[in-house]
Amino acid sequence: MFNIVFQLNFFYDPLEQFAIVPLFWSHIMCPSQITNLTLILVLNLFLIHFVIAEIYNRSESNIWIVLLKSLYGVVKNIIKSNTTLKRYQYFSILLFLFLFIFVSNLVGLIPYSFTLTSSFVVTFFLALTHFIGINIIGLTEQRWKFFNLFLPSGVPLAIAPILIPIEFVSYLARVFSLSIRLFANMMSGHALLKILIGFSWTLLGSGILSAGIALFPWLIVTAIMFLELLIAFLQAYVFVILIAIYINDVISMH
Repeated sequence: MFNIVFQLNFFYDPLEQFAIVPLFWSHIMCPSQITNLTLILVLNLFLIHFVIAEIYNRSESNIWIVLLKSLYGVVKNIIKSNTTLKRYQYFSILLFLFLFIFVSNLVGLIPYSFTLTSSFVVTFFLALTHFIGINIIGLTEQRWKFFNLFLPSGVPLAIAPILIPIEFVSYLARVFSLSIRLFANMMSGHALLKILIGFSWTLLGSGILSAGIALFPWLIVTAIMFLELLIAFLQAYVFVILIAIYINDVISMH
C-alpha cells in the first residue's frame, strides 16, 4: 500500500522534486540539520573544484581542457562586450559564478538529484550577495558620485523628489529580477519534464494498446531534455551578463 502511494506521489506531483527535505543532523561545527539542498550544494562545489584541479594538473590536451577553455572564452567575451574595463579584474568572480550556476543546472537534470537554482533561496542569495558587492565597488570607485545613478544628468530639479524614489526602487528591483528569472526558468522546465514523464509512464502502464500513444510524449521529453541542456547554459550566461552590466554601470556611471 505504501509503495503504491509513493509511486502515485512521485509521478503525479511535479513540485515534489523541489521540496527541501531534512536528511540528518551534523555536529561538526555546531548542531545543524543537513538537507538535500545542503548536500547538493557541497557536492557541486567539490565537483567544480575537482574538474578545475584535474584540468590544471594534466598537461596533455583532452576534451575537458577544450571545454574549460571554451567557458573561459565565453566569460571573457562577456566582459569584453558588456563592460568598458581595460583589465579583467573581475574575471575570476564571474567565471566562478558562471560555473556554479551552469553545474547546478546540469546536476539538477540527473534523476533523483536536486536543482539548486530551482530554489528561490539560492538564487536570491546569489543575486543579493553580488548586488551588495557591486554597490561596494561603486562606492569605492565613485565615492559620492555613485548616487548620481538615481538622478540622471540634465533632469530638472523640480521632478527630482519624484524621480529619485522611482530610480531607487528600480535599482533595488534588480535583485528580484535576477533571482526570479533564474528560479522561474529552472523550476518551470523541470516541472514540465516531470509532468510529461509521469503522463508517459501512466500510458505505458495502462495497457499494450497505449504503448504506441506513449511513444509520442517520450519523444517530446527527449526533445525537452536537450532544450533543458541549452537552457542550463543560457541561464548561467544571462545571469553573468547582467552582473557584468551592473558592474559596468557603477564603474562608468552609465
